[in-house]
Amino acid sequence: MSCKVKRVMKGIPLFWLAWVCFGGASVAAPKVSWHKSYGGSGEESHPHYVIQTKDEGFLMVGETGFVEDRSARVFAVKTNRKGDLIWKKEFGKRGYNLGNCVTEAADGHYLIAGSLSMDAALIKVDAKTGKTLWTKTWNLGTEDAFEGLAVTRDGGILATGYKNGLAEGTFLNWGTGVLLKTDSEGKEKWKRDLSAYTSSGYRIKANADGFLIACHPKDEESKAHNLLKVDGQGRVVWAKAYNTVYWGFDTQPNGGMLLAGHTRQSNLSKNWDAELTMIDSKGKALWTKFFGQPRGYDGRWIHDEVWGARATPDGGWLVVAGTGDETRRYEKRGHPSGPSGQWKVYLIKTDAKGSLEWEGIYGSREADWAGEDLCITKDGGALVANDCGAFGFMKISPFLWSGKDSKGE
Repeated sequence: MSCKVKRVMKGIPLFWLAWVCFGGASVAAPKVSWHKSYGGSGEESHPHYVIQTKDEGFLMVGETGFVEDRSARVFAVKTNRKGDLIWKKEFGKRGYNLGNCVTEAADGHYLIAGSLSMDAALIKVDAKTGKTLWTKTWNLGTEDAFEGLAVTRDGGILATGYKNGLAEGTFLNWGTGVLLKTDSEGKEKWKRDLSAYTSSGYRIKANADGFLIACHPKDEESKAHNLLKVDGQGRVVWAKAYNTVYWGFDTQPNGGMLLAGHTRQSNLSKNWDAELTMIDSKGKALWTKFFGQPRGYDGRWIHDEVWGARATPDGGWLVVAGTGDETRRYEKRGHPSGPSGQWKVYLIKTDAKGSLEWEGIYGSREADWAGEDLCITKDGGALVANDCGAFGFMKISPFLWSGKDSKGE
């Protein structure tokens, strides 16, 4: 979701490294099994979301080109489980286009949510080829986009996002929140206005009796809201506000939830640090923990920017961030991962109570890397969407017991 790698060299880094950060952790961080990257037609490509598909491959979505200068197209890349390319596709004419989220449809094909020419968009593509099956757009206002989507039990599609945004990029757009339901072919069934609660719905997850929407504050002066519970018809059951703006969100089978973001409210530094807030099924905050500054540089200059979080089968959480100095005014050296101004992938693994189990720094000596999203893989490892100027597929070796043969991973 960030735009912090515009200075990266074009092409695929030829060398990557990993460093273990011990601190209070009790277990060494896992290693990188492999890293592969794929670019589009733009000067650079930036990923935002990744899933492991039912065939155990991976699907990543974002943009190629730059949203800010209106040269972007929606970009999607599908690989097999070893990261070998199956297909890559671009959508929309060059301009203001966003690729924000992806999921598998009820029939096994793929759905992409985002924006095409400033209109909120859903794109359905063939799983084997990436060929477009259909595209639906909604002109809801000035700049509109879908940020998150989910498939309902009846095979329909729920998409959440915003209308009347500021068209400033892939960060907060300060529009007004929307929630929309379609059938399996993208035909609208109903639309809900969430403007009383949020500037944008960001991620949506099903739960036992409805859906949970991780969302952004109503406006720049408001701290509310961060989490909405809606019923099957999109009506708000309750709305909760917590501590900051959250970009990572996931749920556990027992109903527990995690919101993860970056905040200036921790005691670790006077800059952005990682915040993890655990929430029960009724929206009550159980704990909040802070993490960051893993390389030991002056925290006043280092950003630890969280963009993704996933529940792990052991009841804990895995969170991904990018870490580095964005100002270019500090530029210190000393950590084996490289100078402060070179961005790295930062992974944080906690147990169910938020206690640190391990954290690790991953990167290249040749280019900036930054963690944008991740998914837990069926072999007990993880796949990180790495913004390295291209779509970086960074496979983390198994750290959870899976009972599966991880040969080839």
